[in-house]
Order: sequence, then C-alpha cells, then structure tokens
Amino acid sequence: MRLVSLRSRLITWYIMTGALVVVCLAVLMAVLTGGVLAYQGREAMLSAARQIPTLAASYRSQGGSMDGFDAYLAQRLAPLPVLTHTEPEFMPHRVGRHGWPHQNVAVRMLMEQMHPMDVTYQGTHTTIFVAPSFYERSVEYYFLAMLIVAIIIIAASWRIAMLVAASSLDPLLRTTAALNRFGDGDFTPAIVSTDDTSEVGELAKAYNRAVRQITRALDERSQASAEMRQFVADAGHQLRTPLTVVIGYLSSMAARNTSETDPSQVAKMLAQSRRMKTLIDDLIVLARLEHVAPLRERAFDVNDVVSDLPQAFSLEDQRRLHVELSSSPLIVHAADSEFREALVALTENAVKYGGDGAVTISVGRSGDQCEVVVRDGGPGFSSQDLESAFDRFYRGAASEGTVGTGLGLSIAAKVIARARGVIELFNLKGGGARCVIRVPLS
Repeated sequence: MRLVSLRSRLITWYIMTGALVVVCLAVLMAVLTGGVLAYQGREAMLSAARQIPTLAASYRSQGGSMDGFDAYLAQRLAPLPVLTHTEPEFMPHRVGRHGWPHQNVAVRMLMEQMHPMDVTYQGTHTTIFVAPSFYERSVEYYFLAMLIVAIIIIAASWRIAMLVAASSLDPLLRTTAALNRFGDGDFTPAIVSTDDTSEVGELAKAYNRAVRQITRALDERSQASAEMRQFVADAGHQLRTPLTVVIGYLSSMAARNTSETDPSQVAKMLAQSRRMKTLIDDLIVLARLEHVAPLRERAFDVNDVVSDLPQAFSLEDQRRLHVELSSSPLIVHAADSEFREALVALTENAVKYGGDGAVTISVGRSGDQCEVVVRDGGPGFSSQDLESAFDRFYRGAASEGTVGTGLGLSIAAKVIARARGVIELFNLKGGGARCVIRVPLS
C-alpha cells in the first residue's frame, strides 16, 4: 500500500507541476495579450481621431444633425474596433457614463486600462472608446487557447508521470511483491528484471542475488533433508530384522528361565529391545507422514473407527476405556488407517498418563465438523506440556518412569493435519486432561 501511495504521490506531483506550468503560461500569455490589445486599441483610437475632424466637416456639409453623428461615424470608421460619443461642448470623459453594457471581469479590467480619447474640433468634441466586443472576442480566444494548452500540458504531465513511475517504481513494486511471497512462505524463485541504474535498480539486483543464495540454500537443505529421511528409512528397515531376531532370542531365553541366565537381566534387555523397536517403528511412521502422500482416502463413519478402538489395547486397558458414540453417522473423507493411528496414539497417551481412572472417547458433531474428545482423570498438562506436547521426543515431567518414545502426539498431529483437521489440548477444571480432534465432515 505504501508503494502504491508513493506512485500516486509521484503522479500527483507531476500533474501539479503541469498545472503550475499552465498557470505561469496563462499569466505570461495574459500579459502579452493585454499588451497587444492595448497597442491595437490605441492605434485604432489614434486612427479614428485622425479621421473624425474630416468626417465631421463632410457630415456638416450634408446638413445632417449632430445627433446622428455617432451612427455616421460607426459606419465610416468600420472596421476599426471603436465606438464614439459626440457632445456639443467639451466635457471630461467619464467611463461608463454613456451606458456601455456590463461586461465580464476580464473585459472590464482591459477597458479600465484603456482610457478613452477626446477629439475637439469646431466647438465640438468626440470621445472615442475601444469597443467592448473587441475585448470580448479576444478574451474568448484567449480562454479557448489556454484551455487547449492546459489539456495538452496536463495530459503530457500525466503521461510522463506514468512513464517515470513505470520505469522507476515498477522494479520496486515487483521486488516488494516477491518479498511478500517469501514472507508468506512461497519460496518459488522470482527474478526481478530491470535495466535501472538508480538506487531502485540496485535494490532489485541485490534482491536477485539474495534470491539466488536463498534458492541454493533451500535446495541444499531439501537435499540434506531428503538424504536424512532416506537414511532414517533405510536404517529403520535394516535395524528391524536383527532387532526382531534379538527380541526372539531374548523371549526364548526368558521363557526357558534356565539357571545359566539371570531372568532379571534378560527381562531388562527384552524391554529395551522392544522399546527400541517401537521407537524405530514410530520414526518410520513419522517420516512417512511428513514426506509421503496420504494413503488412499475414502469416506468412512468415525463412529465405526472409535467403536473398534479398544481392540488395539490389552484387556486390562480395555476395562478403563469408555466409548460414547454419536447417534447419527459422522462421515469424513480421509485415510481411515491413518486416522485410527492418531486415535490410538491419543488414547494410549491418556491411558499412560491419566492415572488409574477411566478414559473416555466421545464422538459428536460441532457445526460442520466431526469432534472426537479423549478425556482422562490424570494430573493434566503443565504449561510447558501444552506448548511442546506435539514436539518430537518431548516427554513431560509426568512421563518419568513410564515407557514411551515421545512421538505419539507428533504422529497424531501429522495425521490430523493430513485429514485437514486440528488437534488441541486442554486441562479440565476438576482435574484431568482433554484432547479434542476436529475434522471437516464430508
């Protein structure tokens, strides 16, 4: 908006400059026109003054009355732009005394500057005026000419302003638009081309250099991230097989319970091996959720997924789970297997950290969204937990002594985001925690 305002101010400045040029030109032309009209008026009155005595003698010789002498002069002095008023005796001329019509301001100003001329002959005098029509016609031509000149100058100023704005501000506008795209998270490289050698052109060139550096850095980061993901996937798959064999042997040793082995040591190794396998499986799932397209999406009823949810837990944990289904179908469009993974992760988190109380999974409708709520009666979340619960490997203070990888909520958040939904954590007033999932209904 500020650049658009700058462009508007630049255009306004050029137009005002053009208007000032028009005003100055109008004043100059007015002075010149006034001088020319004064010169022409004086010459016309002098020419009439030289002819009037001769015309008066001719008029008297014809026996005419002096009352009609002014009309006679108007015919004989044409086309001189003058009017006359004849009196039998000398009287000082008085402007406006003879009933000339009221003219516009410009004409009156010109008539004020051009004093009448008196001609005395044979006891008679005639006052000579410049005809108002002479000034009126000149003023009309002047205003018409200045109107045409004003239109031409203003149009030229506007055109010049547009060209200057295009050449000087467009690179700045394109650079600003590209930076705004960067700020919005669109890192698609956009080179700003310009031949301007001013400061704006230098800014565009600096931006282009920065874009090339950022693009190179983003490519390197993407390549490193892809290599890391590939390493995690390869390492996970490679570790799965020997780890499964180790778990198998340890399980066999624990089952035999021979005197040659220490059962407690075997149990510890077996627990840690299983924890490592869980961690590897979670890392592979998280890598797939972040960088692999969603599984095949379909429309399904969330009630069906939630009703089967307890089957993923042990019999002991199933006794703590309470499911509350909606009375009507709630159809969403997503990958149902991934959606089930998210619900399992959230429920498992509530079972682990919710104390010995019941864990409730309820399904309902909130506007045009399906809402799944997981509640427990545990100690709830600390303020740090609410901020970092979805971070990888984060485990709060309540997780001490509890087996886990710290990836369950991260996996759930990725799954719900892929389903175009949101997930939020809250503490209940009476104690316990509440996790809410909202996904759009199909």
